[in-house]
Amino acid sequence: MMYLAVSLVAGFLVTFLGVPFARKYLFSSGIYGVDQQKEDKPRLPTSGGVVVFFGFLVSMTLYLGLISFSSAPPADVSLLLAALSSVSIIALIGFIDDIHIRIDEYVKEEYEIDIELEGEGEKESSVEFDIPLVDDIAKGAEVHRKGLSQLPKMLFVLPAVFPLMAVKAGSWTMHFPVIGEINWGIIYPLVLLPLGLLFVSNVVNMLAGTNGLSAGMAMIAAAGLGTMGYMIGSNEAMIISFSLAVSLAAFLYYNFYPASILPGDSMTYLAGAALFSAIVIGNMEKFGVFIFAPWLIEFILKLRSGFNAASWGDLVDGELRPKYDKNYSLTHPLMRRGLDERQITLALMGLEAVIVLAGLYLFGVAGAL
Repeated sequence: MMYLAVSLVAGFLVTFLGVPFARKYLFSSGIYGVDQQKEDKPRLPTSGGVVVFFGFLVSMTLYLGLISFSSAPPADVSLLLAALSSVSIIALIGFIDDIHIRIDEYVKEEYEIDIELEGEGEKESSVEFDIPLVDDIAKGAEVHRKGLSQLPKMLFVLPAVFPLMAVKAGSWTMHFPVIGEINWGIIYPLVLLPLGLLFVSNVVNMLAGTNGLSAGMAMIAAAGLGTMGYMIGSNEAMIISFSLAVSLAAFLYYNFYPASILPGDSMTYLAGAALFSAIVIGNMEKFGVFIFAPWLIEFILKLRSGFNAASWGDLVDGELRPKYDKNYSLTHPLMRRGLDERQITLALMGLEAVIVLAGLYLFGVAGAL
């Protein structure tokens, strides 16, 4: 446990001390977004998940280094390396999604100049930007930031499953009430694992929209999975989950209302991949589904909108109002009840905490796992 404690402290400190430097670096690199639910619509650096990833990486690799001195390692190194590989691939996909900027569309809309980017047509751009235009963009003019489309993201996620497949993570046999035991066979690694990773990494990204919401919810879920891993003796799941939890806790200090940095897809995808890896490696599928209830509800609500609805609202006379007549996110009914951004985040984090505690009792103490 001493090795784990040291690695968790290191992961927390790397994230906590790294965010201030990352804010300057990301903003000066043009990687920023608009905080939609503030009066002045401030521009904040985004893709803060990069710092969370470094904290997670340091925590995991330091632990692996420390246990190498042990004659009897307390955890399976191959499982931890497989999880780290999967999370790294997903984090990279999220970062690529964060930094995609359509500068040609920005220039056309703001300056009425048509440019043709290299690789998108037969000719390269012949437009030479003058200094005022370059200065305007450099000072933070609004740019068109468009993430990857769904199909490329789905395809890019697939390689992240291979490390988990290689170490035969998870259980090919599952027991269901009434139905009984089902042996999935080859369907488990070839179908269920990819679909599960794809679903979890994307659904964590859906429940966001207020400062600290995605990081706070994922932090509580990770703490719950880590505790369950400890209770059932799955050291690998415990290490993965707690490494994520401490990194998110450090990041939440800066991301909670009023945020000074935004998480970006790099954080939500990373968190989803780490949570999924812990669930599969610890064989905690039932507990995982239980604590993912808010995200499952969010998925259903977003499905009603054709995945076109946003979770955030409009600020009207100092109060948040949902953009739609119907509820397409868990944040929308809370807005209708008059809760502000900070209260919405705390309410949903509180809901997740209650669900996690109930799950720990049902599947841990009561032994329903």
